[in-house]
Parts: sequence; structure tokens; C-alpha cells
Amino acid sequence: MELTYTLRSEPTPEECYSIIDPLIAYNEAQVGPRNKKEFAIVVRSDSGEFIAGLLGFTHWNHFFVSSLYVDRQFRKEGIGRELMARAEALAVEQECDAIYLDTFDYQAPGFYEKLGFKVFGTLEDYPRGHQRSYLAKRLRGSAR
Repeated sequence: MELTYTLRSEPTPEECYSIIDPLIAYNEAQVGPRNKKEFAIVVRSDSGEFIAGLLGFTHWNHFFVSSLYVDRQFRKEGIGRELMARAEALAVEQECDAIYLDTFDYQAPGFYEKLGFKVFGTLEDYPRGHQRSYLAKRLRGSAR
């Protein structure tokens, strides 16, 4: 059999699904359904102006915070802390054992550490001259 390798800089959705779908099927056959649910928590002023937000999703027994943003003029007012508290409560409600995220050194690793998150991995020079850190916080149960 002759194989053809094709590099795509912008794969079609169909190409992506042809890779992702069988991988998901394999993973779920090994450990059960992913129970993936996406969530957003949005903060607006009383006039409807966007102030802050958090995006995340459950995946098996963990909650991943994919994005957290607070408008610059509203930082240091506890909004980020409140968003994270609500994400943690949501994770517990969804029966997650832990919550995790990643951040860059120029963003807020210290903020997450103050909330009880622990670094479990770091990529050096990503981007060059910086670090990307991966942090997690156990919510219940114990790690193996």
C-alpha cells in the first residue's frame, strides 16, 4: 500500500473531525464518556457593558478554565477572584475532582497560586523569553 502525506495549513472542519472523532471514540472506549459541557460566566455593568468573563468546560472529572478576562479598569476589584470562585462552585456542582488552567508569566500565575492552584508543569521560552505554566487545584478526592 502506498501512503500519501498531505500538510494542511488550514484544515477543513471535515479533516479535523476525521482525526478527532476516532480519537474521542477510542478514549471513551477506554475510560467512558467525556461528559464535556461548555460554560461561560459573563459580567456586565448595570448598563449592559461587558466587564469580564470566564470560559471553561468539564471534561471527564475535571474542569478546564480556558479563558479569564477582566477589563483593565476593573482589575484589582475582586472580579477575577469571584469568577474563579463561581467556576470552582460550578466544577463541584458538575462533580469534578479538580479545576485546571494555563497562564503565561506576564499574565497572572501569582493570582492563581493565591487561590490555591499549584503549578504542575511549565514550558520555557513559550513564547520566547517567557513561560507558560499549567496549574491545578484539587476540589475533592485525592490524586492517585
